[in-house]
Amino acid sequence: MAASDPSTGKPSAPKELHISAQPVTFANWYKKINWLNTTLVVLVPTYGLYLARSTPLTRPTLLWSILYYFMTAFGITGGYHRLWSHRCYSARLPVRLFLAFTGAGAIQGSIRWWSANHRAHHRWTDTMKDPYSVMRGLLFSHIGWMVLNNDPKVKGRTDISDLDSDPIVVFQHRHYGKMLLFAAWIFPAMVAGLGWGDWWGGFVYAGIIRACFVQQATFCVNSLAHWIGEQPFDDRRSPRDHVLTALVTMGEGYHNFHHEFPSDYRKSMSFRCHKGDDTNNRSRQRNNLVSIRPDEMAHLDHVHNPSLSTDIRPEDLSL
Repeated sequence: MAASDPSTGKPSAPKELHISAQPVTFANWYKKINWLNTTLVVLVPTYGLYLARSTPLTRPTLLWSILYYFMTAFGITGGYHRLWSHRCYSARLPVRLFLAFTGAGAIQGSIRWWSANHRAHHRWTDTMKDPYSVMRGLLFSHIGWMVLNNDPKVKGRTDISDLDSDPIVVFQHRHYGKMLLFAAWIFPAMVAGLGWGDWWGGFVYAGIIRACFVQQATFCVNSLAHWIGEQPFDDRRSPRDHVLTALVTMGEGYHNFHHEFPSDYRKSMSFRCHKGDDTNNRSRQRNNLVSIRPDEMAHLDHVHNPSLSTDIRPEDLSL
């Protein structure tokens, strides 16, 4: 029976389905696309690659592009991911400002937006509530979730009250558009321009193309790190460890380890610990995880799937 409007007693009109749940038609296809994200991760990088055809690449600009690539990639892996999403370590104000700035230069959203999605990914891994679940396809987990308009009611909820009380996170989120423009494109062009007179090359290579590489490397964690590799710690979910994805993602490719121990500041155990699957190795790996203090255990409840919890207990930390 159709629901009725209590004020009039007449049957109320059925709620319109979210655009993501509607079939694709000629009249609505453009509504299914998140045009802001598509511009930032598809159209601008494509234009940058086109510009590279006619833009000379000098040696100083190449070296600066590589350096800024690692700086902005670390803004994501060391800042957005390890510091703010998982609270793996604490950092003083200058480091936090540096990570907030370089993270903005990676063009992957604000700290608050990125961390909220990532915590949901850990809590609801491989379910529909996972914002970039690989269960919806490799392409979706890599870039589809960014360029499509997804129903916000489907994504799982997580606690981000700690982020809302962090003044750096709040400031960056409020002024993210301006910070993106400056950190991603203006700043790298200024360094190259003031340093050796290559303003345009700095903009194209250290700005646009560098950001494209950082984006694709990060997206590989969401896709390839859930697709190829071994599962030495937990084979009930999709995260995997593989040296190829580790090389592409600055070490984040040891993803099975990370999903089991999300608040450990390390990206993995030593390489030799990933070879072999014997019980003694697993025992040593667990007993060596001393980077998490017992007083930090409370942070794990909003970054881990409670139904498949294998969080480290205080007694596991004894040597």
